[in-house]
Amino acid sequence: MSPTVMAIIMLVVVIACILWNKIPMNFIMFVVPFVCSLLLGYSLTETSNFIITQINTVMTSAGYMLLFGLVYFTMLTETGMFDTIVGALLKLIGNKMNVVIVMVMTTIIGAVGYLTANMSTTYLICFPIMIPLFKKFKLDQRYAFILCQTAISAMCFLPWGIGLVNSAMMAGCDATELAAASIPWGLCFIPAIILQWVYFSICHRRKTGTLGLPEGSETVTTESTETKKEENPNARPKLFWFNLLVFVCVIVALAVFKVPSYIVFIAAAIVTSAVNYPKNFGQIWNKAGMTFFNVLVMLIAICFYLAIFNAAPEDGSKVSMVNALATAMTGIFPEFLMKYMFLIFLLLAVPIIHFVPYQVFNAMYPLFISVGATFGMGSIAIIAPFVCNLGLATSVTPMNSATYVGCTLCELDDVNIYCNYAGVIMFFTNLVVVAVALLTGVLSF
Repeated sequence: MSPTVMAIIMLVVVIACILWNKIPMNFIMFVVPFVCSLLLGYSLTETSNFIITQINTVMTSAGYMLLFGLVYFTMLTETGMFDTIVGALLKLIGNKMNVVIVMVMTTIIGAVGYLTANMSTTYLICFPIMIPLFKKFKLDQRYAFILCQTAISAMCFLPWGIGLVNSAMMAGCDATELAAASIPWGLCFIPAIILQWVYFSICHRRKTGTLGLPEGSETVTTESTETKKEENPNARPKLFWFNLLVFVCVIVALAVFKVPSYIVFIAAAIVTSAVNYPKNFGQIWNKAGMTFFNVLVMLIAICFYLAIFNAAPEDGSKVSMVNALATAMTGIFPEFLMKYMFLIFLLLAVPIIHFVPYQVFNAMYPLFISVGATFGMGSIAIIAPFVCNLGLATSVTPMNSATYVGCTLCELDDVNIYCNYAGVIMFFTNLVVVAVALLTGVLSF
């Protein structure tokens, strides 16, 4: 069968199965590419070799880093270090709060929380603290979700984040290289975040007539902002400065000395667990290690997809599906727009991902790279813009489980109503970020 036809069939089947939502995503990514490989005429041995090669490449470039990175940051979250930082921010502001400060703090806490590289964890850090303040100021709680997610998106360049690792896998490049290329995109979010603060402040003032506390409300104190959460038995507040020092050393080792990331994370995890939990060392490792199981299955499933999508014999006797599809797209897509295909999809990412799972959108990366290569564009230059900007889209779609987590914590009853409202905000936020990137030279052709 023609590689082009098979590529289209594979994409259609994968999208249809995901939209049907009756079959686990990982199962789809395991089975469909494998069957397509056999239909293309590859033997079981050839198919297996394609997959094993892809898995080895991914685990070497990013998998081990992600494994130990997740273990370390799960431990760090358990120690309560991030809770202590957030508590200090609240005490610093004290009773000087107004609507603008509440929104700024939501952004800061969202950014700090995403150092864990986990969206759901960030929501759990940010929303229980900030939502009571949003209620006190009668501030629309949808703003909290939007502001937090925009801050998360700006921080998506973290090399230990699963989103960046997925993008690096699709681009076939090293995660740390892609992270370095994505940092300027994260900085391009700053004007967009400020514009969100301004816009939401104007909207709130029109509704309430003030940016301060509504008339008759009690003064905000640090006590009134404390959340009523059960005490974390694994919290080690007395070891805060030690844990913070280890964390700083991790960042310096990665960013300055370029020490291999998996070595840095495994060393940090060992030190953190040994000092914080000397009596239940094994227990905390077991708890932290469980966070990687689902991620590992997902990584292997994506490897199946990538391996078959890019599969081609070394002798050049057959063309890969991605190259065949790129050639076909070249004939269909207007020639003057081919060079800008990735940019068009970037600009439309928010509305597309509202209806199509982001995993399917990620699956288009090899196509963008193949088309861009015909114009002399490197894979990192094409994929780096998506690393941060895609985060704006993944929180405003009812097809992402994290959206339901965020809406629940923000006490938003109707997910679809939230997604429709926030989708418009995030669409324009995405446009602003791209415009800033163009004006500053971060995005160039």
